[in-house]
Amino acid sequence: MAGVESLFNSLGARYEAAFGMDKELQRFIELVAKTIPPGSRTLDVGCGTGKPVSHILASAGHEVHGIDISEEMVKIAKSQVPGKFHVGDMKTYQPSTLFDAVFAIRSLFQMSPCDMCSMVMRFSQWIKVGGYVVLGVTPNKPWMGNYVNDLFLSEERWCQLLRESGFIIETEPVSYLFSPASREHAPEAHYIVLAKKVEREPLLGPYPLPRGLKPREFQERENLFADSLVSQDLEKLLEDIGDSPEVLCIGKDLLNGCFQRHKSRFVHLAIEDLPFAPRNFHTVLALWQMDYVLNMERMIQEMTRVVGRPNSKIVIIQGGPYNEVLKLLASVARSLPVGHQGHILHSAIGYLTEYGFGDISVHRIDAS
Repeated sequence: MAGVESLFNSLGARYEAAFGMDKELQRFIELVAKTIPPGSRTLDVGCGTGKPVSHILASAGHEVHGIDISEEMVKIAKSQVPGKFHVGDMKTYQPSTLFDAVFAIRSLFQMSPCDMCSMVMRFSQWIKVGGYVVLGVTPNKPWMGNYVNDLFLSEERWCQLLRESGFIIETEPVSYLFSPASREHAPEAHYIVLAKKVEREPLLGPYPLPRGLKPREFQERENLFADSLVSQDLEKLLEDIGDSPEVLCIGKDLLNGCFQRHKSRFVHLAIEDLPFAPRNFHTVLALWQMDYVLNMERMIQEMTRVVGRPNSKIVIIQGGPYNEVLKLLASVARSLPVGHQGHILHSAIGYLTEYGFGDISVHRIDAS
């Protein structure tokens, strides 16, 4: 992201001068400012100088928060718009509470296809059910006279991506040409879309979910990619669970032995019939095993049987939406199709609830 930061630091106030007269964008943001509830908590992702988006929202009485990778842009925004602005990378940003609306206007630059999809999913995680996201994108180049190493999606793909992340398209998207205020800048195509969040948990997508799945045949030597993954998030999770004889790990020794557990019990087998007595463990950890389950209810029943104590835990790790490893596997292993991970987890959550487990939550972990 260093290139993006340098670019926007160098633009500074020129950015506002170039785009400050974008009347189509201003009209759209003013419409959204009237659509969302009064006093809404809003986030401007890639806020730039704070104008026009944050300025319009603040003027309409909304609570404004903004993040930008550029220290210079944030400095300008703080000086001219009432709100809370911070230097930050949208890829690692974690809000303390949910927002009523998130705006990402001309800020989705220089990302891989997977990062772009993942970013829209993150927006969904930051928004309350019934809240809104506004995306403003540029489907061609150059941009402000600069040729950038960038990814461009079609208007149709943007709408599809929003639906996959748990949104519905709320208004007819707006497409238009705009010429930044300078003779050196050519007309640029812009596209704005407003979407409403309707699904509670984007990590259980992409939506819509399929009606059913065909389980894969269990094979001893699979999970070759998982053996090479590195994940600080996963390491932290394992530390929290602890290494104990009361922990059952279902799956191969995790991540090529990086997190070798000396006391926990490891088994790598089909899990509809676990060879353990009832209430033998405090925690069951299932590592990328759900694709092989022929009977999901039976599998959950077995895991709940071998824990079965007050305050016991079941932790299930599967691929998330837009997981690059799963996409690669799906493209090269047609004979072993990868199951829809969201559908798998939806089913598991339903049966866990049925068998007496509450306080069920879904969390994202990053790995490389």
